[in-house]
Amino acid sequence: MKFMKYFYILVVLGLVFASCDDKFKPSRSDLSITDSPSQESWNSTVSFSDSGITKAVLTAGHISVYTTKGYTLIDSGAKVDFFKNGEKASVLTGKKGKVDDKTKDIEIYDSVTVVNNEGSELKTQKLLWKNKTQTVSSDEFVSIKTPNETIEGIGFESDQNLKNYKIYKVTGTFAK
Repeated sequence: MKFMKYFYILVVLGLVFASCDDKFKPSRSDLSITDSPSQESWNSTVSFSDSGITKAVLTAGHISVYTTKGYTLIDSGAKVDFFKNGEKASVLTGKKGKVDDKTKDIEIYDSVTVVNNEGSELKTQKLLWKNKTQTVSSDEFVSIKTPNETIEGIGFESDQNLKNYKIYKVTGTFAK
């Protein structure tokens, strides 16, 4: 009787261990290590500065750093506050973005808006901020509304505060 009791215990333990074996094996992934981010963060803030002076502050819902590829991806919303002489001068928002880790240039995609302190507003689907020149540009359709005019076109260049801008292939309405 004791033998049967021990036999059943051994059988049950054997089945338990046998059934658990596959549960702890990692699943096979077709992604290589270079396709995976080296770092990830959620609800993050990144500051861009020069000589201790803040030039821009990026906040995003999710950031993935790809060190081997030299870029950082932003998703779940991106917001960049631009500063001039220590004061916030304009705000850029969009749904997704990409930061070149070497140049610190930021490309923002999908429902992009830039608003400056004077109430001028730019809307487009893609915008590039160049860190070295502190300028923004796009080769997509853009619309800029100021208190005096609405201008639309394909492609544009501007300082990051939307004070001095050029729009290419222009259409729009102007106040007299």
